[in-house]
Amino acid sequence: MEKSLNKLHSLSSLGVIPAERGDIRVERLEDRKVPKVPFPHKHDFFQIVVIAAGKGWHEVDFTRHTLARGQVYILKPGQVHTWQLSKDTRGFVIEFTQESLPHFLTGHFLTTLRQLPDCVQPKTVSTEFLHMMQKEFEDKPAYFQFSLQNYLRIFLVQLMRENLGKEGLPEPQASLTDAFLDLVEKYFREEHRLQFYADRLKVSAKTLSAQVQRALGKPAKEVLLERCLLEARRLLAFTDMPVAQISYDLGFEDPNYFSRFLKTYGGLTALDFRKRTQNLSKE
Repeated sequence: MEKSLNKLHSLSSLGVIPAERGDIRVERLEDRKVPKVPFPHKHDFFQIVVIAAGKGWHEVDFTRHTLARGQVYILKPGQVHTWQLSKDTRGFVIEFTQESLPHFLTGHFLTTLRQLPDCVQPKTVSTEFLHMMQKEFEDKPAYFQFSLQNYLRIFLVQLMRENLGKEGLPEPQASLTDAFLDLVEKYFREEHRLQFYADRLKVSAKTLSAQVQRALGKPAKEVLLERCLLEARRLLAFTDMPVAQISYDLGFEDPNYFSRFLKTYGGLTALDFRKRTQNLSKE
C-alpha cells in the first residue's frame, strides 16, 4: 500500500465488512486491531472508536493517548492517526460520512461534531446500545441503515451534550463558521490573509472574527494559523519533503519566515520538530 500523507483513505477501502460512502458501518474493534493501513494516515470519513477493554495507545495529530476503558475517540476527516493495541483490546468502531446523516443534520450539527475533543471519556457508555448497532449492521435487516442513522444521532447527541453542554455551539454563528471552515480547508495553502476569507463571505474581517470567536472560542485568524501549523507539522513528521519545499507548498515565499512562523506559533523550528517526532517514533 502506498505510503502517502496526501492520500485520504475512503470508507470503501477500509473495514472488514464492505461499506460505501453514505453508509454507516459498525464493527467490533477486536476485528480491527491490526489496521489495513499500518502507518500514520488520513480518512475522508468520521471514525468513532469506543474502548471496552485493552491496553496500548492511539495517536491523533501528534497527541498520543494511553488506552483506557470507556474512552471514545472521535476522528474527523483529514486527521492523521495511528494506533498500537494489545491483543485483548475490545470495543467498537463506528464509521460514517457526511452523506450518512439526514440532510437536516448537516451544517451546524457537523460543525458541532468537529469541535468535539479527539478523545473523551463519557460518564456512561452503553455497550448494550453499541452491541445493538453492531448487530443491526452485521445482520442487515430491512431498513437497517435508517435504523443506524437513529442510533448514531442519539449517540452523537449524548457526546455533544456531555462535552459541549446542553446548548452545544451557538446556532446564529454556525452557517458563517461552517462556510469559513470550508474556505480555510480549501485555500489555507495559498491564502493566509483573513481579509481574503471575509471578502469571499461578504462580511468584514471584524465581523467574521467576532462570529467565529463566539462559535469556536477563538478568533478567525487563529483558526487559520492553527490549520497552517497543523499541516506543516504533518508534512515534517510524516514525509521526507525538504523544509523549503514544505514552506512553498504551504504558501510561504520565504523559508526563513516559515521557520520563524513555526518557532513563534509551535515553539520549535522545523528541524527541531522533525527530529523530535523521529525520536518519538523510535520509542
